[in-house]
Amino acid sequence: MSKIAIAGKGGSGKTTIAGLLARSFAVRGRQVWAIDADTNPNLGLSLGIAQDRLGSLAPMPRTILRERTDEAGKRSVSLDVPPADIARDFGLATPDGVTLMLMGTVDHGGAG
Repeated sequence: MSKIAIAGKGGSGKTTIAGLLARSFAVRGRQVWAIDADTNPNLGLSLGIAQDRLGSLAPMPRTILRERTDEAGKRSVSLDVPPADIARDFGLATPDGVTLMLMGTVDHGGAG
């Protein structure tokens, strides 16, 4: 299993690169889950999803996460739902076989 994250400044082509990589792996038979974390979610368009279908894509809710604090006060976050269930419940299949998911919005800035 490989995990790839694409990050950079605005206008640097992140969405285009992520879309091309996702489609390339998917057409070669790899299972690909693309998660769009951009406030302007255009990754779906790069993956070949029609604009009118993108409206049916619901963001993943925070309820899929479990937050814990150990005895020393250290906080951790983990998934409370199996990843395959998240992809099934919140993913949208693209023409090339990529499953697109939309990350929820940021409620506030800063570390907790």
